[in-house]
Amino acid sequence: MPHPHTPADDSHTVQVDPLNAAEQVWAAQHREIITGLCAGTVDTQTLGDLFDRVQAIWLQSEERDRTDPESLVHAFGVSLGDLVAQRVPMLVWGSARADGAPELVLTHPEIDLVVFPVAAVAESWGTAPVGWVKDYVEETAGGALAVIAVAHQPH
Repeated sequence: MPHPHTPADDSHTVQVDPLNAAEQVWAAQHREIITGLCAGTVDTQTLGDLFDRVQAIWLQSEERDRTDPESLVHAFGVSLGDLVAQRVPMLVWGSARADGAPELVLTHPEIDLVVFPVAAVAESWGTAPVGWVKDYVEETAGGALAVIAVAHQPH
């Protein structure tokens, strides 16, 4: 979900910087994993279908045999963010530094808007219903567009 906040809102202080070279490479590597698994075409339908299949296989495996889902979460998170960014003009990847390690997020250069697609996948992994990717992309893009529209209204 978009995470709009105002500069006076101290409870949501998130500093977002442009991606550094290592973060750009990291994102590209995770993007390539999904692109390869989607036969080169990553749209909401193909990503959603892949997410549903991979999560189901992961859930069906014995708990002791399950691999750490972190790399899957990162790969799906980057591709999910790319799909949201395609629908929302001017959203760009950045590196958020809130409490702890940097996290890749989408941000808007002109207004206070931060979207956390990697964190959304991490939070939903293992419990996301079938169709979660499509719902996330539609709801998040719609929410971000609404925040941008309000920010551009004359006050």
